[in-house]
Amino acid sequence: MEYVPTPGPLPGEQWVPSNGTVGYSFLEHECGKCGRDKAMREGCDIDECDDNEKCEIIGASFRGEAVEWRRMPTGEVKCIAFVPAGEPIPAPRCALTCDMFETPNAELKDAAR
Repeated sequence: MEYVPTPGPLPGEQWVPSNGTVGYSFLEHECGKCGRDKAMREGCDIDECDDNEKCEIIGASFRGEAVEWRRMPTGEVKCIAFVPAGEPIPAPRCALTCDMFETPNAELKDAAR
């Protein structure tokens, strides 16, 4: 599978670990509990996983491209694509489908007044 970054705008700012220890800790605590990557979650060999059992965000993180890894305004660092292990993985958004609304509903209500 090819890594396709989540389109923005995204909350917070992109986070890149400052060193390998920080990165490994994030992988262990965040990716190790995520349903997207079987090797991280179950500790099995990545070569034994099907393509749909591998998280392309992890590979992108080693290149500094993982836009899903965010430092939130509160200071918390998290992956916005996280899915708790055992829950279904949402289907990827179709890149050919445009958004019907570009502003939040509250702004639309104010504009209609």
